[in-house]
Amino acid sequence: MPADDAPCISAKSGLNVDQVLERIIKDLPAPKGDKNKKTKCLIFDSYYDNYKGALAYVRVVDGTIKVGDEIYLMAAGKSFTVTEVGYFLPGSYMPSEKIEAGEVRIYCSKY
Repeated sequence: MPADDAPCISAKSGLNVDQVLERIIKDLPAPKGDKNKKTKCLIFDSYYDNYKGALAYVRVVDGTIKVGDEIYLMAAGKSFTVTEVGYFLPGSYMPSEKIEAGEVRIYCSKY
């Protein structure tokens, strides 16, 4: 975005933050994907949890992932069974039955 086209905002005071959100909706395309195609994902982060094991943050490019699915990690050359699927929220986790290509989840709560 050219600087002369950017809205004047203050994250500290919240001034014109609504304009930034409107620009995001207007200028950035929604994720695309076909939930009926063969599943293809991008792992963009992962970590090891002492209780759950390896956890991966993924973007589903095509297809659907659900509990019980067998997935193949190309870099590792190994197959694994999906044991849990869900969405991360600020400070919490929301389990889900499945995640699909093109989904955008927004959850708001009042504090």
